[in-house]
Amino acid sequence: MSLTKPAPEPEARETTILGMKDGHFVDQHGRVALLRGVNLGGSSKLPFGYGHTDDQDMSDFFDGAASVSFVGRPFPLEEADLHLSRLQRWGLTFLRFIVTWEAIEHAGPGQIDHEYLKYIRAVVEKAADYNMQVYIDPHQDVWSRWTGGDGAPMWTLECIGFEPRNFEPTKAALCLETCGLPAS
Repeated sequence: MSLTKPAPEPEARETTILGMKDGHFVDQHGRVALLRGVNLGGSSKLPFGYGHTDDQDMSDFFDGAASVSFVGRPFPLEEADLHLSRLQRWGLTFLRFIVTWEAIEHAGPGQIDHEYLKYIRAVVEKAADYNMQVYIDPHQDVWSRWTGGDGAPMWTLECIGFEPRNFEPTKAALCLETCGLPAS
């Protein structure tokens, strides 16, 4: 006869508020928190349906900048259970969700993409169903996609008098979309 009992089913964890103390993440009780997590998708830096390939139609790189959508980045909502259940099976409990300014305000100053904000909320709520915490990373590298990075919308460059179409000819910024892939 075995004296051990099966482990009880885990209960939903209490919401943990993280802070900083002495260079460590700490919970609301002052305990050091060890985060087991991953990035929730580098593809979040680009609009949905967009990829860096030489065979992609780049006609909208400049002219379509205001009408992009990031809904579905890093994955379509209907795929969330598949991805989150896999991450949960791997023992992960923390996700870094990259969100760019361009994703939220691509159409112009003060023009918020409310559908994208609803998408973010839905992903965060779905992650909570898998007992995962989400850090929303307001991400930016090298200012924007038009300066060789990601983050800010194109209109920010236009507001300060820059013409992004002139960056490649003057070599002010090198972007895959304007320079192409290197020959292999």
